[in-house]
Amino acid sequence: MNGNQSSNHRDETAASETITDYKGRAIAFYHPNGKGTGSAMRLEPRINRDDRDRYNCFFMELAGQKTAANLKAGAGVPATFDWAAKITVKLGFLDVAEILTVLEGRSDNAGGSRNGLYHAAGNGNTLISFQASREQRIYHLSISKKNGSETPRKLGITLSDAEATGLRCLLQTGLFFVTFSSFLREKAYEAPVIPFRSAAAE
Repeated sequence: MNGNQSSNHRDETAASETITDYKGRAIAFYHPNGKGTGSAMRLEPRINRDDRDRYNCFFMELAGQKTAANLKAGAGVPATFDWAAKITVKLGFLDVAEILTVLEGRSDNAGGSRNGLYHAAGNGNTLISFQASREQRIYHLSISKKNGSETPRKLGITLSDAEATGLRCLLQTGLFFVTFSSFLREKAYEAPVIPFRSAAAE
């Protein structure tokens, strides 16, 4: 792929330990470059079929570029990304709200004075950084993940103003359904059918 591209993408390798209604419906932003040092981001809602599981969230994944685009036998071969070595984070209600404060212009960085969103699990921790460069009209996202004594891994991507606008709309809409997912499953109200009676029948 050449240039900045966004597309819907189905995650065929995601874990299937929990049955969800909307797993696999994702949007991805691909930013390859000629040096093979680009990156891609994928965002996917995860909504349970059973509210008691309390699993509802967004999954955000970052992957580094694996190969650059090239020509083979006269045909274009798109760039590829190393999704097998991706970094994945779960975004809960407050995480999404913090990111929206940046996308809506209320703050220049998610987490305010904390300079990021910190997640701790077991012997590992993750730092999510999302910052706006207002003059350049771009947004910087990075995820740094560390497990135990291992060296931290970090991946990042820069989003354009147009990409950030689309992301803002998706998160604003998705936040409601991730929080109140039962509205997606309730049967729509069906108005009763009133038989027509002509004036002659009165």
